[in-house]
Amino acid sequence: MLFCNVNQLLRWTEDDRLERVLWIDLSGNGLYAIDIALETAQPRFCDSASLDLALSEGRVAVEPNDPTVRILSEDSLKPKQRERRDSAWAIIRPIIRKQPEIFTADQRGRLVRRAMDEHHVTKQTVYRLLRRYWQRGMTRNALLLDYYRSGAPGIDKPETGKKRGRPRIYGEASGLNIDAETRKRFKLIITLQYAHEHSLSMSKAYLSLLNQYYSVSEVCEQTGQQRVVRLQNYPSMIQFRYWFERDNNVFNIERIRRTPRVYDKDMRAILGTSTSEVIGPGSRYQIDATIADVYLVSRYDRSKIVGRPVLYVLVDVFSRMVVGVYAGFEGPSWVGAMMALTNTAADKVEFCRQYGIKIQPQDWPCQALPEILLSDRGETAGKAVETLIDAFNVHVETAAPFRADWKGIVEQQFRLLQEDFAPYVPGYIQTDYRERGGGDYRLDATLDIDQFTYIILCCILNYNNTHAIKKYHRDPDMVADGIKTIPIDLWEWGIHRRNGRLTHYPHDQVKLVLLPTGKATVTESGIYFYGCYYSCIEAFEEHWFERARQCRSWKVCVSYDPRCMDTIYLHHQKKSFVVCDLTDRSKDFRAMSLWEIDQISQIDRALKANQAPKELVGQINLARDIKAKVAEAETMKKEQSSPKLSKRAKTSSIRTNRAQEKESLRSRDAFRPAPHQLSQGVTVLPIRGGEVAEDDFEISEVTPSLLNFKREVGHDGSK
Repeated sequence: MLFCNVNQLLRWTEDDRLERVLWIDLSGNGLYAIDIALETAQPRFCDSASLDLALSEGRVAVEPNDPTVRILSEDSLKPKQRERRDSAWAIIRPIIRKQPEIFTADQRGRLVRRAMDEHHVTKQTVYRLLRRYWQRGMTRNALLLDYYRSGAPGIDKPETGKKRGRPRIYGEASGLNIDAETRKRFKLIITLQYAHEHSLSMSKAYLSLLNQYYSVSEVCEQTGQQRVVRLQNYPSMIQFRYWFERDNNVFNIERIRRTPRVYDKDMRAILGTSTSEVIGPGSRYQIDATIADVYLVSRYDRSKIVGRPVLYVLVDVFSRMVVGVYAGFEGPSWVGAMMALTNTAADKVEFCRQYGIKIQPQDWPCQALPEILLSDRGETAGKAVETLIDAFNVHVETAAPFRADWKGIVEQQFRLLQEDFAPYVPGYIQTDYRERGGGDYRLDATLDIDQFTYIILCCILNYNNTHAIKKYHRDPDMVADGIKTIPIDLWEWGIHRRNGRLTHYPHDQVKLVLLPTGKATVTESGIYFYGCYYSCIEAFEEHWFERARQCRSWKVCVSYDPRCMDTIYLHHQKKSFVVCDLTDRSKDFRAMSLWEIDQISQIDRALKANQAPKELVGQINLARDIKAKVAEAETMKKEQSSPKLSKRAKTSSIRTNRAQEKESLRSRDAFRPAPHQLSQGVTVLPIRGGEVAEDDFEISEVTPSLLNFKREVGHDGSK
């Protein structure tokens, strides 16, 4: 029987029906499946012979895309959603484990009645929950209701006297709480200035607020004018903008600023146009991490030693096959464990190709998640692992402290891998490290992380395909079939004879769920996340950035790989996720980790915060200087203007006035050396061979151009 993975979708071409595989008979007789779209669907048994016949006739095929599985992180759920999901899970959890009894009609009825009596619910409720669980991927999150984005108006926090919000890290000012009086000041600036002056930007309105209410001025001794010397206990620009949106109708204000005619033309809405304790492969994986005994160098500067890498390995308990690996500098932590878990569902041919290794699919045929995952408490004790449990129904077990023997298989794997490359790798830590007279092996570091990963992959492929396990207990069936204790042989035998407990999920979905999540902001310049700007095709097609510029920005949920921030993954309602790449605006951050980007951002924020008060004072003083000069000009205009002239007379002579003003500026701005400069070191040449007396500077004959100049400008250089 070809279909050996639980949770796979089968598409029947006759009626375009999709069925989900619920359970597979270990003896290979058949499987139970359910229609994922029919509201009254019940599990039905499909025997192996019928499936094989349908496959040969082309009437059934494996469907790679799952339209019903919802990828949601635990943090994105509201408490009420989790409460309803967990309540529904408590009702059906005891009975869904009864397999295959739950799939037969008579025994299912008995189990449903037991759930009705224990939880005091109706039969329709139990069947509805069972059907939703089976049809939507057999995970706890399948019981979530079809919630969409929702929200509620914010509630103002009560005044306690303490500073609300996140404390400021940079700058000297500690900030202030926004009270009713401060909001009133904001309102006055917005309604009296910002709304009626189109040239006044939000930042300039903020400067006006600081100038009127939060600046301390002193009289300058040199000029006699008041100058702003400092700001005291002032609100931030973020607070000003936040309360602008909370206390005002921003669209109405924009309509006033642009005039209704312009607003209706340019800004209005346009409504047009997602071995003993195991049965077979996948029953249980073991995961662990170690710090490799080798020093590496940087990929960018090979003269820099970057230390020892962290190596994560996942091993299948039944076959001893290495099913997932990660080598890097993240860890031991959830990020490193996440990368190794993601690798278990990855296409190993493509994964090896990234490091220059060519293999065939049968060389490393591991591309599924386990039923049970055994790990240390360090990586899987937090909330992050709940996403793995709820999204993929993986049961996570943790070993007791100081009990590495509970994970003996994966612990032994570290020794085997390092024994393979130890004699050949420079920078490997020998037994005499740090002993008197011993060498410093850190100075021998030669490999970078990519080269080290290449060597690890070669060791894993050699182990999976050639290493004979010496102490492996074969059951009678293995002995009868003549199975060798090589991981690849044990894996293939277990797949065909035991089916195992492998659960198939697309690698992209696994990666999306296991990656850490965060909130990004859609702006006019791109999708902003951790100081970087990203973009995607969907954003352009749906005009996200235009909407953000004309209306306002909004938040979206993304997943990201902190090891390299070149790409983030946008959670989408219609699709599982959308890949977003860095824009040219953030090209300086390419190939950087989140830690490297954060270090650069902290330095920039510190510099800006230290400069911000000086810049604000300078801008306020600039505004005062401009206003003072404008007031001076208005006074002079009133004193010199003739009230007898009509508007027509004032405007009709603009061309003549411009010519006179231009001629006056030419005479004023023309360069003329001082008289004492003319008399120093100047040799007077005779014209047309004539002789000029020593003290006689009269010119007998001149050209017309010089004559005109002489008439306009006297001999002494005056007009």
